[in-house]
Amino acid sequence: MLAAAAVRALAERPELVASVLATLDHWDDVAPEDSKPLRDEWRSIIETRQWQRALGLDEHAKQLRQSSPLGRALSPRTRLEIIRACKGRSSNT
Repeated sequence: MLAAAAVRALAERPELVASVLATLDHWDDVAPEDSKPLRDEWRSIIETRQWQRALGLDEHAKQLRQSSPLGRALSPRTRLEIIRACKGRSSNT
């Protein structure tokens, strides 16, 4: 739900893309090289707006969401509301 909400936010406010890409730039400076392929894939998804690659139900999409830079597209309040709405649900819902 967080990823889908972030994608909607980016569609509504394209100026947020720069902030999300800045997060990836920062991670490139500080994160382990092992995760670079995921960061590169995220950059490609964001730049081409191929959101379904990250919103899918397959294992790779789940892995992408676990390394998502999209958090910057949501306000803290929106993130908290989504987390509260999901609390108690299984990860399969």
